[in-house]
Parts: sequence; structure tokens; C-alpha cells
Amino acid sequence: MSGTSVRLFLYTKGMKLTATEFRKSLFPVLERALGGETVEIVYKGSTVRLVRAQLASKLARAKRQSALLCPPDSIVHSDPALIEEIESQLRKDWNGL
Repeated sequence: MSGTSVRLFLYTKGMKLTATEFRKSLFPVLERALGGETVEIVYKGSTVRLVRAQLASKLARAKRQSALLCPPDSIVHSDPALIEEIESQLRKDWNGL
């Protein structure tokens, strides 16, 4: 990179260089971009900005999966007698503690 045409921004952490300079020092410039610097490349009068992509959290990338082995409505509209039997057994278990 030529020190005369590389301009460092004072207001942001970044650098600006020509496409030729970028080509000559591709890997060091990419390393700086990965390090968080914004790199602007001027090519044919237009500027291309190279910035590190924001990584989404693992939770944001998780795919929704059904954890139930039965339809949800079958739980909501369960047999009232079965529910009473289960609750009765739970009360007995809790009273024993």
C-alpha cells in the first residue's frame, strides 16, 4: 500500500484505497477488515465499502422445530378424567415431601 494515497479516517476506524492498491495488498487489507476496520475501495470513480458482516447469535440462526410428539390441541383438549387422575397422584406425591 502506498502511504501517500491511503487516507485514514479520523472519525471512523477505517481506510480508503484504490482498487490497484487493494489488489496489491489483498490479504493484509482483508485481515484489517476482519479486525473491524471499514475499508473503502475506489474503482472507476465509485466507492465500494468492505465491512465485516455482523454475526447473528446462535439462537437467531436456530431453526424452529416441534418438540411435541402429539398435536398441541390434543393436550389442550385432553380427557378430564385423566387430568384429574394425574393431578391427584401429583398431590399425593407432593404431600409426601
